[in-house]
Amino acid sequence: MNHKNTVETPNFVWFIGVVESRADPDALGRCKVRCVGYHTEDKQQLPTDDLPWATPMQPITSAANSEVGTAPVGPVEGTWVVGFFQDGENAQQPIFMGTIGGIPLSPASPGVGFNDPSGTYPTRTGFPDTPRLAYGNKEGTSVEFKESNIDEMLPASHLFGEPTLPEPSPPYNASYPYNHITQTESGHLLEMDDTPGAERINILHRSGSFDEYHPDGSRVQKILGDGYEIVANNKQVHVRGTCYITVDGDSEIYTKGDCLFRTDGNQQFKVQGDCQFNVGGKFAVQSSNGASRLEMSGPMINLNPPYPVVY
Repeated sequence: MNHKNTVETPNFVWFIGVVESRADPDALGRCKVRCVGYHTEDKQQLPTDDLPWATPMQPITSAANSEVGTAPVGPVEGTWVVGFFQDGENAQQPIFMGTIGGIPLSPASPGVGFNDPSGTYPTRTGFPDTPRLAYGNKEGTSVEFKESNIDEMLPASHLFGEPTLPEPSPPYNASYPYNHITQTESGHLLEMDDTPGAERINILHRSGSFDEYHPDGSRVQKILGDGYEIVANNKQVHVRGTCYITVDGDSEIYTKGDCLFRTDGNQQFKVQGDCQFNVGGKFAVQSSNGASRLEMSGPMINLNPPYPVVY
């Protein structure tokens, strides 16, 4: 084999280390990594600021070019990483390829290398770094928050004896290793749960607002702040079953064009207070059989039209 035109490359040298800073001024996802066997734990001899920048290797699903792809962020201070030195045994150009989880046995020692300098991570000891919802532990999680904040809707038909409508309980019943989770440091959560018989999709904001698909295909959306929906063009809504809308406060509907209400069955308006119709044009009441009938009852009925009433 002819090696005459080949380029010499340095020996491939692996490392494992701990992220001590992710404040990359160039926003490239680089981290200050203290590497085992290459850097001392004595921060007096080698401060975090003097560690070389380690560049993250991105997956092929991210173009990492011209803002196309995913942001190369994820490790936090205290995260263990694995990688190699691009310059081989010179060990000045580290590239890290992945993170390594474990079961922390003690809190961070901020003054010692190979630890989170802020002392934040690990946030707990004696438990896996894996999100607890991934292995069936809901203690202190958003599932308990949901269970303790079940909402009950009071539909209009409740005035006629119908029961209230409670929010469905969370269907969480995950078991390891089926619940695929992405969880951020502030508490945002994405679950793609493939647990047999308990398959779910859950997107949750740290405030508690969530959008969850249940195993039977039902969907529960809960917004703990204000809600806005803007549709630039047309919108169609088709409910094949019963539809309940309950507004605890005031309600307004404004149609700038024509408006049609159609009911194939009976229709009732039940007003606990006053009721007023302001009509700028003609007001007509018709029945399909031509025998329109208007019934009014009350302690006082005042008819004061600007023209004679025709009976």
